Amino acid sequence: MGLFSSLYRKIRKYVDISMNNNPHTITLARFPNLANVKIIADFTIICYTFQNLIAYYLWRKYRMFFMKWRYIFSCISLLFLGINTCFAAGGFEYLPDKNTLGLWHFNGDKVKDVSANNVEAEVEGKASWDPNQDWNKANEAGKSFRFDGNTVISLGKAKMLIPEDAVTVEAWVYPEDLNGWRLICANWDGPPGAYHLGVSNAMPKFHINTTNGGASAEPAESLKLEQWYHIAGTYDSNAVKLYINGKEAASKNHGGKLKGADYDVVIGSKNTRQFKWIGLIDEVRISDIAREADELSPNFDKPQAVEFTKLTLPLLWGNLKR
Repeated sequence: MGLFSSLYRKIRKYVDISMNNNPHTITLARFPNLANVKIIADFTIICYTFQNLIAYYLWRKYRMFFMKWRYIFSCISLLFLGINTCFAAGGFEYLPDKNTLGLWHFNGDKVKDVSANNVEAEVEGKASWDPNQDWNKANEAGKSFRFDGNTVISLGKAKMLIPEDAVTVEAWVYPEDLNGWRLICANWDGPPGAYHLGVSNAMPKFHINTTNGGASAEPAESLKLEQWYHIAGTYDSNAVKLYINGKEAASKNHGGKLKGADYDVVIGSKNTRQFKWIGLIDEVRISDIAREADELSPNFDKPQAVEFTKLTLPLLWGNLKR
């Protein structure tokens, strides 16, 4: 028991664990490779983490002995670690935070907002989830919503999705048709609503409407068919920006409060159901802040909230010791 207590105290120098909420969070603040990673875990994963941190501590303390057997331990590490702690599009899901107004994972057979607002969604048309093996989350295939050109998802006149001072609208998209306008998410019509995120002839754009008029961020970079992109539009009362794959692609100074309209907020179209998206959409998130690049999912070198399972985190110390 004394040995366990000693190990526990030493491990707590490297790791901060919050047990007050469910799911629990683990922050590996002292490890150079994982200093910015926040692990969202259940109790079982926490036990796995402690097991692996004990292994790491023993390796640090007796590393001269371990060095003699480094090839054996490297093989064991590779055998059990599997995908290591690699972050990629496959396996990533946002977790709602205090600034999340709406978040839709499109997991399997439902369209459900996992934020605290629990915004109701209605599929207009055919509900279909793509079985594409190249787009995986949580080690399961599919889990992205297919828009066939006749289907949209209406979030209704959800006023909580139209903040006044700042907003971020983002999604993973896989375009299969880029002719004309194709909308990703919008509160828009004529006259304008608050915002629309979309693509015009392969050029992504984020347009807002405020008390000072309209403005848009329009990068020079065009999208290609049948490729996954993370597209995000932000506004902070000073500038409207557009990010492609976690990198700022366009920015324009603008001010004023967002002017919403009594229109539906729609995923895959706008209030009149024009300019429907054709392709796949996943991980739609609307926030009441202008999120920075380090909060957008493709930027894996910055702080992330990543949900692990026992399959994706079986042995951590192989990565920690590097």
